Amino acid sequence: MLKKLYKYDWKSVSMILLILHGVLLAYSIIGRLAITIGENMASGRGENFDTHLSLSTTIFGLGAVAYIMIYAIFIIGIVLATILYLAVRMQKSLFSEEGYLTNTLPVSCDKILWSKILVFWTWSIIDFLCVALSIFILVSYPDTMTDIVEGFHSFFGSLFGLGGFNAMLEALGVVLGLLIQYFFYFIALILFSICLGSLFKTHKTLGALVAFFGINMGQTIVMLILMFIIPPLSPISTIVTTESGRVISSTGGSGNAQTIFLLSWYLILSIVFYLGSRYIMTKKLNLD
Repeated sequence: MLKKLYKYDWKSVSMILLILHGVLLAYSIIGRLAITIGENMASGRGENFDTHLSLSTTIFGLGAVAYIMIYAIFIIGIVLATILYLAVRMQKSLFSEEGYLTNTLPVSCDKILWSKILVFWTWSIIDFLCVALSIFILVSYPDTMTDIVEGFHSFFGSLFGLGGFNAMLEALGVVLGLLIQYFFYFIALILFSICLGSLFKTHKTLGALVAFFGINMGQTIVMLILMFIIPPLSPISTIVTTESGRVISSTGGSGNAQTIFLLSWYLILSIVFYLGSRYIMTKKLNLD
């Protein structure tokens, strides 16, 4: 039944998102073609070459600046629009008029929630791949490929231990932390905030927004307090020196300890948010 729910949720959100990401890729291809045309014009030869080249270069430069500005705004907008649209669709399918149908289906609450989460995961991955492909289309030229390959080689070298064990742990910690923070904590927080917003008699969307930002700010404050009061996690290093200035001891948080703490912190919060969403859906469901 989870597979059927997933297919239904996928179809309900994918049309608009496919169009948005298709436009992004088309915009990238247009930019790539424009850059190629501009390079051909700059390398061309003909009468009044200097005058034409100067004018063409000026126009091309102004157009390139405008294109890059619009492109940067477009990418940010696509990413935010994807998250916002998925969150809105999640809220409507669970607690609006459509929620009456969703919550009367002969399936468990867990399957309903996981269907939403899996669709969110799927489109988050597609969104990342489309943005990465879009950027690659614009920057992949014979002159830049060497730098791109070296960048990937350096990253994966650190990730798989070619740069040393400590570098590998740091790279793995960063990557794993980002994955857990987005795919577990962030999405679970969105789901939980939507469920909390449904408990409001009016202004449910506003209630969900307040819950999202309030919880996120609150957990950040608590996390920072814990990191400062627990010595192994403290980001502040204390160095003790003798009268001659020689260092005899130093204390400060371990990078590995901080990484483990942050990973555990976000995983625990993700579980708490999911269980909280499940509790509201089963015990405090409000479709008014």
